[in-house]
Amino acid sequence: MTLSAGQQLTRPAAPPVLPPVLVGVDIVDADRLARAAGRGGAVFTDHLTTPAERELGAEEVAFSVKESFIKAVGGRPPGFTWHDFEARAGRPAAWARRLLDEAAAELTASTGLALTGGSSYALRGASEQAALVRLAPRRGRVAGAARWGMGAGLLVSLAIVYADGFGDGFGDGYADGFGDGYDDASGGGFGGREGDPGCPR
Repeated sequence: MTLSAGQQLTRPAAPPVLPPVLVGVDIVDADRLARAAGRGGAVFTDHLTTPAERELGAEEVAFSVKESFIKAVGGRPPGFTWHDFEARAGRPAAWARRLLDEAAAELTASTGLALTGGSSYALRGASEQAALVRLAPRRGRVAGAARWGMGAGLLVSLAIVYADGFGDGFGDGYADGFGDGYDDASGGGFGGREGDPGCPR
């Protein structure tokens, strides 16, 4: 290639390299899960969810969603409790939302179930430490996000775990106006439409 005087050779910008992400998927018989919850009652619910999650209305999908997080972090490490994963209000990082939405679309294509519910998740305790080992982030915190859907007798959940605070070219962490099913705390919900399974009241 010949350049004329004053011209400069420019290289195309390289696409941003996404930080490492852990992914887990869970598919469970919804009726079987409902029977287990019915037998266990409040003890079952308290074992699976924190008071804050129960305030958000996350109990119905907690088992499957947290199973998908368990798969993402590589299993149940010593010291594990179900409270290692906690649904929270707020949005995941913008780049993580896009990645999760793409993965959810692929899962919907393969299962026929739309993943209409969604939430940010905090990780703590033994599961957070297991995720840190697998991710080896430059910063010392991780976060999670999940999508789920129910139909045809199944509950399908998808979870991702990522290094929190990644802002270099991946979004500002909690961008407004994304319009993808994740709501802020003031909106009274954290994913899906009112009436969807797992959508907070």
